[in-house]
Amino acid sequence: MTESTTASAEVPHVITGGARGVGLATARRLLDRGDSVVVIDRNPLPDEFADHPKLTYFEQDVADLAGLTELGATIRQRWPRCASVIACAGVTYVGSFPDTEFAKWNEVLTTNITGAVHIVHAVLPSLEATAEAGERADVITIGSIADQAYFDDATIYGACSAALKAFADHLRIELRERNVRVSNIAPGYIRGAFAEFLGGLEQEYTQLGEGLLLPDDVAHVIEFTLDQPAGVHLGDLDIVATAQGWA
Repeated sequence: MTESTTASAEVPHVITGGARGVGLATARRLLDRGDSVVVIDRNPLPDEFADHPKLTYFEQDVADLAGLTELGATIRQRWPRCASVIACAGVTYVGSFPDTEFAKWNEVLTTNITGAVHIVHAVLPSLEATAEAGERADVITIGSIADQAYFDDATIYGACSAALKAFADHLRIELRERNVRVSNIAPGYIRGAFAEFLGGLEQEYTQLGEGLLLPDDVAHVIEFTLDQPAGVHLGDLDIVATAQGWA
């Protein structure tokens, strides 16, 4: 765990995968409106956020169990109250199940499922403290429409998306009496997010071109979800580009 940017924040949003893609777009939106943000990512933070007064950045791979456990304790101690946990970190990899080394599938499973569940568990006490104060407290997981759309070469990626949705659906019931909201957002194809795509999906992804979702499109939906009144909660949300047209 490496901390390279520090900020004073009373009730921040905690975003994994916040240095790129949907996570970065979400961090930017929240910072632009004056919210405090904690970014957790194994990738470096863009230079535009250097020394931002509302941002704290931790260089941490969510697949590192020991490191994330230590970081969770740091977050709980420094921020006894948090506004949300937004689990954006994920490995977007699609390929032949039998022809891909299991080490790659293990990376996808550990990052996309274990990492998301782990950060939620680690920060949950700070969310509960916020809810007890009568304020909005949210868990938002970012999955994929692969949780319900089945296609070649997406066996592990799709299974992770389905597991993440099931986790959010069950957790929503478990936390309802604690007034912590839980939402799962499942995007379709996102521009720039599928650099490692292999197999039959690559052609369709390429054909959509400028019609693909932008990371900020998903970030807008995340912001909308966060902004619902404390007694209102959005559950499972699918978001796809109009040009894609299916979910």
